[in-house]
Amino acid sequence: MAAATALAAALLALTACGSSGGRPDVPTRVPATPVAGPGTAQAPAAQVIIDTTGVRALTVAGGGGLLAVQSDGPSSIAVYAADAPADPQRVIPVPDGAAPMTRVSATDDESAPPVVLVPAPGALLRVDLATGATDTAHIDGDAISATGLPGGGYAVGTADGTVYILGADLAVDRTVTGFVSADALAASGDALLVLDAHQTSLTEVDPATGEHGAALRVGKGATRIISDGYGRVIALDTDGGQMLVYGLDPLINRQLAPIGASPAALAADPARGLVWVTFTGTDEVAAFDLSTGEPVEKHRYPTVAFPTSVAVGADGAVYVGSGRDGGVARISPEQIR
Repeated sequence: MAAATALAAALLALTACGSSGGRPDVPTRVPATPVAGPGTAQAPAAQVIIDTTGVRALTVAGGGGLLAVQSDGPSSIAVYAADAPADPQRVIPVPDGAAPMTRVSATDDESAPPVVLVPAPGALLRVDLATGATDTAHIDGDAISATGLPGGGYAVGTADGTVYILGADLAVDRTVTGFVSADALAASGDALLVLDAHQTSLTEVDPATGEHGAALRVGKGATRIISDGYGRVIALDTDGGQMLVYGLDPLINRQLAPIGASPAALAADPARGLVWVTFTGTDEVAAFDLSTGEPVEKHRYPTVAFPTSVAVGADGAVYVGSGRDGGVARISPEQIR
């Protein structure tokens, strides 16, 4: 009872801090980072299809026909035909220090434009992968996260804890403060979810008004969140080796389970009803079924060294990117049973 009372008080305090103006004066931690694994102790159970270094993010777009690879050296997005990734169709430069890109649309419908958002120092880039056309919104701060919003707008989070709500024209409509940092964003229904890695907290925000809603702690050291298209928000507790699944209206933690050493990236697989997670602690990628009330592991494969990004194609192929020099690997649909 005492522990429950203390936890409730802590969550109440966290919500109150998040609703105040400016950056809150609250206890913080150094944000969690993925730990390095054993290297290449196991041969990847996949074909390395792209030889590159420092992969920051992967996405499959254009009805599954395009595979985009954001990497550090040099800072760029290389766009490949997903079924023949020998040479890129185009290479789109992005600013040095850019954060990982995010798909605007969570569907693989052919009609959905293949657009990604790239947060960067002082800017948000909206990039059309099909043409390479880039629009830029200037942001006051170091943009480190972004997501599309229902209705065509966007949300951008900064390292100093400000969230900017932008219209479809990339003009700033409003700002939301009260976070130490806005490290990851996810939209689900009418809600915007903000992950603050310094507080390892998840906060609900109304993008139409900028008002804060409920806030909850996320494990020991959370780093990533996504919306899976089923009204759930999924978080990775990288320090705690856990997956946490949240429901909305109200914001509530519905599932929590240990899943492996240093989970680093995740991607939804709507066709199979799975969520794929990479583990830098063991250089593996695994798939989990969330339909039973707790994460149930269905598949696990050795993969490239230091796997820090993952994406799922429309055909069911799974792509894993190495944050070091392991390139991009593809697990074919035939391998996943």
